[in-house]
Amino acid sequence: MAESSDRISEYLNLRMDFGGVKSSNPRKETTKSRVNKAFESLPRDVLDLFLKGARNLQIKIIPDPILPFGMKTRSESYLGELIYTLTVCDETQDWQEDHFLGSFLRELGHVVAMLPPECEWPTDRGARARFRELAECKADAMVWKWGLRHYDIIYLSATYPSHWVDKIVNDISLMLVCDLKPE
Repeated sequence: MAESSDRISEYLNLRMDFGGVKSSNPRKETTKSRVNKAFESLPRDVLDLFLKGARNLQIKIIPDPILPFGMKTRSESYLGELIYTLTVCDETQDWQEDHFLGSFLRELGHVVAMLPPECEWPTDRGARARFRELAECKADAMVWKWGLRHYDIIYLSATYPSHWVDKIVNDISLMLVCDLKPE
């Protein structure tokens, strides 16, 4: 396990960009620790997707923009390869650890599920919104498949009104049941 932890630390040292954050900032260490914990929580096969380079990921910690958004993952295609950038706003450092982990794991779910670049999303406003909702559900379902449902529920409960959480949980459950049906 120590070997895996060392590999994760090495990976994160190469992949995390703190921009203008001073190296002595204690919030930086908190964020590094939380991101490390998220990666250590992943099942071995999923972790290997990152450590062995099957998923190209960069993690950027940025100061809060005018309208902070928590976290988001963007993908772009470069020479046929998907490149993911997981952007984390400074505001998330004030979140409870489980809330942070739930959000971060959900974003990793987008990467593992291979969220396509936005230029490939539907252009019609309604179709685009439905596509985004389906993408979020797939990311949540990934977290549940990894056995980390509790983090996702904490994130959802802290982010959405309870009636939306109920709908999202129902949608995730239906997606997982459909995945289990034999073809």
